[in-house]
Amino acid sequence: MKILIADFDLFKKIGGGQTFYRQIIEKNPHLEFYYLLKEEKLNNKRPQNAHGIQFINSYLLEDLTNYFNVNPPRWSYRSFVIASNIAASVSGYEFDIIDAPDYEQYTTFLRPALNHHQVKFSKIALSMHGKISTTIRLDWFGKDELNIPLDMEEKMQYKTADIRYGISKTYLQEWQELVNLECHYFNPLHFIDLPKPVELKKQNTQPILNFIGRTEKRKGPDIFVDLVWWISPLSYREANIIGPHSYDDYGNSSQDLLQDMINKRLSKINIIPPKNKQELQDLFAQKSITFLPSRYDTLNLLALESLFSGCPTAIGNGAGVCQFLKENFPQLPWLEIDIKNIYSSIPKLTYILNNYDEYRQELVTSLLSINTETNNPNLEEIYASLSQVDNDTKSELNQWYSQLISFWETRNQQQNYFTNLTNKIIENKLKPTYIKTKQKLTNFVENTRTSQLIKTPFLFRQYKQVFKLGESSEIYLANKLKQVWNLAETIEPESKGIKGKIQSGYRIDRIRIWREIARLEKMRGNDLVAATFQLRSMRLFGYDRFGELPLVTKTLGEKGFKLEAKVAEAMFKDINKQEEYCTNLLQEFYQKNLNYQSQEYEFIDERRSNSEYKVSIIVSLYNAASKLPLFVQLLSYQTLITKQQAEVILIDSGSPDQEYKVFQEISSQLNIPFVYARSKERETIQSAWNRGILLARSPYITFLGVDETILPECLEVLASELDQNPDIDWVISHSLVTNVDSQGNRVDDIMLYDRRGYDQNLVYLETCYLSLVGGLYRRNIHERYGYYDPTYRGAGDTEFKNRILPHIKTKMVNRVLGLFLNYPDERTTQSPLGEIEDIRAWYLHRTLAGIKYAFDNKSIEEVEQFLYHTLAYRKSYCTHISSDLEYAYNLIQFLEAKKPHSSLLQFASSIKNLFRAYRDLDWIEQPSYLSPVKILWQTKQLGKEVMNEHLKIAKSLGKTDFNPNYDIFHDNRHEQHSNLWKTNLEQ
Repeated sequence: MKILIADFDLFKKIGGGQTFYRQIIEKNPHLEFYYLLKEEKLNNKRPQNAHGIQFINSYLLEDLTNYFNVNPPRWSYRSFVIASNIAASVSGYEFDIIDAPDYEQYTTFLRPALNHHQVKFSKIALSMHGKISTTIRLDWFGKDELNIPLDMEEKMQYKTADIRYGISKTYLQEWQELVNLECHYFNPLHFIDLPKPVELKKQNTQPILNFIGRTEKRKGPDIFVDLVWWISPLSYREANIIGPHSYDDYGNSSQDLLQDMINKRLSKINIIPPKNKQELQDLFAQKSITFLPSRYDTLNLLALESLFSGCPTAIGNGAGVCQFLKENFPQLPWLEIDIKNIYSSIPKLTYILNNYDEYRQELVTSLLSINTETNNPNLEEIYASLSQVDNDTKSELNQWYSQLISFWETRNQQQNYFTNLTNKIIENKLKPTYIKTKQKLTNFVENTRTSQLIKTPFLFRQYKQVFKLGESSEIYLANKLKQVWNLAETIEPESKGIKGKIQSGYRIDRIRIWREIARLEKMRGNDLVAATFQLRSMRLFGYDRFGELPLVTKTLGEKGFKLEAKVAEAMFKDINKQEEYCTNLLQEFYQKNLNYQSQEYEFIDERRSNSEYKVSIIVSLYNAASKLPLFVQLLSYQTLITKQQAEVILIDSGSPDQEYKVFQEISSQLNIPFVYARSKERETIQSAWNRGILLARSPYITFLGVDETILPECLEVLASELDQNPDIDWVISHSLVTNVDSQGNRVDDIMLYDRRGYDQNLVYLETCYLSLVGGLYRRNIHERYGYYDPTYRGAGDTEFKNRILPHIKTKMVNRVLGLFLNYPDERTTQSPLGEIEDIRAWYLHRTLAGIKYAFDNKSIEEVEQFLYHTLAYRKSYCTHISSDLEYAYNLIQFLEAKKPHSSLLQFASSIKNLFRAYRDLDWIEQPSYLSPVKILWQTKQLGKEVMNEHLKIAKSLGKTDFNPNYDIFHDNRHEQHSNLWKTNLEQ
């Protein structure tokens, strides 16, 4: 029997399809196989029954450039060209079977192409390996949606083949649900060489963890990264990602994405090139675990090679090999990773790591007793199967081919040399230059400071166009508001293009734009949103320039923000008495929260058996039933919980959801010391936390929401730090924020709260430097310095930190131990509520009175060193250097009063000048066509001069690690509360 395998370079390429074809050639020496050579040499070493045929590239895609018709569709041209070239390469040959892979689509035209080129054959067999449309959809750079033309082409080639066969029942079942044509199962046991299991001598080392395979998303290398992160670094020797990478059209690689993931977790995972078969066998023979956490795989033969070598193997249940193993070898032990809940595999993975030698011996013993024979049809029997073709599809494809080949044969065969040359020049020279030039221009526009210089000449023109728009109806009003939003947009989508970006997203004269937003929102009845933007104007000016404070405080009071109204009056009503009024408020808030009285409960379900624990985890519940099972499951992995040294306190704040019912269902299955307490009425999260503090039986406490979690070793690591450092009150690690789907499965990373270079005073510049997620503190902080303020709805943790920070000592642990799960639902803090509350929680502490509250009892040397931070610091969630000129301005006034002869007062005049310039940039007194350009350029030049002056001063004072970046838009006034609060325009 003579078989043409319609694929290329089988004994040169490393891909899974080529590996399969090599194996069936080697396992069937009585059959004659032919295939095409592109890069593989004719004299290359290959089995005697394998024959290479040189591929002839007679047909070119550009030959069809001038073919215009509705059918065949343009997406089919590529398959026409490849099928025609294959047929031309074997013209005059005679075969029994044409075997073509389904990961290419040229089988659609293979039958008519072979007939046209007078190739004799009996049947076309489609070898089922995997749909390329699925691979693209599930890769990093694809969109998770159906590619309709590719999906249609794949279905057409499936229907036009005589025989279909595959090595994965899972994949065949997937196809038979789509198309009602028989597909034959070819059991992998017919062709794979299962290795002999290797018994491992006991070694006093930890196992190596290896992900092996192409690093496209469907193979799950990111799942491997997360699992490695979630297990103890002491339980393994090293972790590796081994395999080739995928790329998008712009050269971005999966390696870059994975390296970024690894960096965000501070994990030690090596990314190394692919290994050949012998090298893989050597890996399997080592003390190692193979990870193949596939989201989707038709089979995954590598899993069989690893497992049958005796190497413990973890496989994602999206791989077809899972069904194969369960059906053929149910006695074999292997770790199945549920890709919809990867964390559920952690207990078994931990068990394997802790009992590696015993587990591997159990696997080897099982392998020695299995039967690898099969009664499923072999390859010849499948090839002998009756033909089943969808004749309608076959006829349609014959017609398409006839039209295309007719055009190709009748067109002018003499190619225009100069046209081809021009096309090549455009493709190879001009197009890359154009792309590079466009990218440079895009980068130029997207650089904030540069882009603002480009934009400013257009600002006055945009004002004239937008501000004169009508307001006579709801529709006109909504349209005008949308246009004003466009002026102040802080996130500029790619869809705007370069011109659209130039005419939007202005970062200067912001007060004018925000006041216009406030005016329009007030007209639409959105008084609280209007008040939020009016408060911004007051903050940026430092006082109530436009006399809007009475109406703003009235609105705040009516909307339940009476204390925020009180703070706004203290800060902005009389600038000459600001320090006095703010000092009084700070003392008032401190005294008011020194104590917290126990409150009544609707009920308490007590399930703690010990009178004392090491750590208490306090959780506030409200509308949290759907997220509670995963949250509790992840908590159960805490090492202190497994040791019964940590308790979980659930505070149900009168939630209307079914949290208690869910708790009852899951608590009996977990050995966790719980107490579940429910208040009668809904309360703020700070009230719930205070309740939890009083119920706690531990010296150390932490707080979590059900959309937050911590790694298994987190509490043990942090508690150990507090044990070893009795002078430290609060320890914090790094925390990662990830997008997750509604079930809690990771979608992608958002950012890392990277606290390296931690200084406790940085919290005054960026509150996220000290956090609760991945943090732990002493419960007696509350007995000494007070409780959370229950009047807050969203910003209570910010206020608490600012209130107690002058009295405590904190420390950073250099590990990523906290995790925020960003579910696709709205949060309370994603609204003006948080910004309004921050006037009391945050901005009050940034006044001169707040600075005195923070530093009056600190050494003057600490204040001097902190001044450098205000001028050059890195936010925990950024990589660039920021400044905080407003804080520096107030801090320098504090320093002038405290130490009039401080050498750091050399910075004073330039700080004050630059800060005033930044303020002037937010309100241009007389806007015109040229005034925005002039003031921005002057401020930019002043920033350069001040930066150079500050560098000289710092150097003269021996400060060599001072690197300021006064580029205007990396100052805190542009990086905090500068976003838009967009209301519903369809109201």
